[in-house]
Amino acid sequence: MHNPLVAYLIGSCILSVGLVILLSAKEIARGLAHFLARWLGDDSGKSRGKRVSAAADSAEPQSYRVRLALWRVIGVFIVIDGFIWLARATAEVFRALPHGKP
Repeated sequence: MHNPLVAYLIGSCILSVGLVILLSAKEIARGLAHFLARWLGDDSGKSRGKRVSAAADSAEPQSYRVRLALWRVIGVFIVIDGFIWLARATAEVFRALPHGKP
């Protein structure tokens, strides 16, 4: 990629998607657990329209915590990738600057 503006745009988009995933990992994991429970037919009716309390949140199954950690790791990797895109775009800008001879 030799156009720094395009690289900055791509990097900022990747960074924003990574931040959204990282900051919403809890809701993503909970929604995925709810979807899988409904899809597998294991829904006991506890999550249909009811608000989950803080005490029930700590009693989540191990698979929920694994999904939560997985989504957080995915978010971190995407954020790192966004920063890499931004760093490469900045390096391309510095490379394109005129170099004066003293």
